Amino acid sequence: MFGKLLKHEFRATGRIAAPLCGMMLALAVLAGMVLRFWGDLPSEGFSTAGNAIIILYGMSVFAVAIGIFIILMQRYKQNLFSDEGYLTRTLPVSVHELLLSKLFVAVIWYLVTCVLMALSVIIAGGLSGEASWSGVKELFDTLRFYVAHISAADVVYVMLSTLGGMLFITLLFYAVATIAQNFNKHRLLYYFMVILIFIALTRLLAVFNLIFTVRFAGPASGSVGVIGGADGPTAIYVTGSHVWLGLIELYLGNALLYVLTWAFLKFRPNLE
Repeated sequence: MFGKLLKHEFRATGRIAAPLCGMMLALAVLAGMVLRFWGDLPSEGFSTAGNAIIILYGMSVFAVAIGIFIILMQRYKQNLFSDEGYLTRTLPVSVHELLLSKLFVAVIWYLVTCVLMALSVIIAGGLSGEASWSGVKELFDTLRFYVAHISAADVVYVMLSTLGGMLFITLLFYAVATIAQNFNKHRLLYYFMVILIFIALTRLLAVFNLIFTVRFAGPASGSVGVIGGADGPTAIYVTGSHVWLGLIELYLGNALLYVLTWAFLKFRPNLE
């Protein structure tokens, strides 16, 4: 049954996400061709159309980056809290299976989106003539060289922090949407209140991390944050000798968000 849930989730989200990604790749091809033959455009009208294509490509990259997240979150609310939620509740599956299927599909879409966005830039740059395919190959060779010369622990840390960040962003919305669903009046206000509470808690935890790092590791550069960072889209991160502390806390935070979401879905399933 879990496999059927995954299939249904991919199909439901892909109806909008796949055309959106396809549009971005198509505009990348057009933008690359426009840039290549920009000097040969025969009239001002063609130049205006070329500008429009390039602008549309840039907007499509932004639309894919933001749109995929919105599509996934809207799917979560529609599937569990709208009229469709009554049908979802009749399925012979547990709340854990429902949540895990949505998390798995979300992470796959995040990864696919990142790959396709990078591919669109490569296509546009390659077709424009500004970036040769040999240059792209050289870039990948350079990346391979650095990957080969970093420790296995660093690779594991980056992978886990990236995955943890993806889960944190998704679970934070799941928890906020599920908790706020129990307030029929001023629901938007409760959305912001719950988000602010989580941000405040993560900031307090980040300050603790910095104090802990300085106290036990001696004077060292510390970097803390909520979402985003040089080491990946982690929710809480600390640079220095205790970077694994932030990673552990990130996954503990994910576990807390998951349990909150699961508990409200199971015991307080407020359907519209």
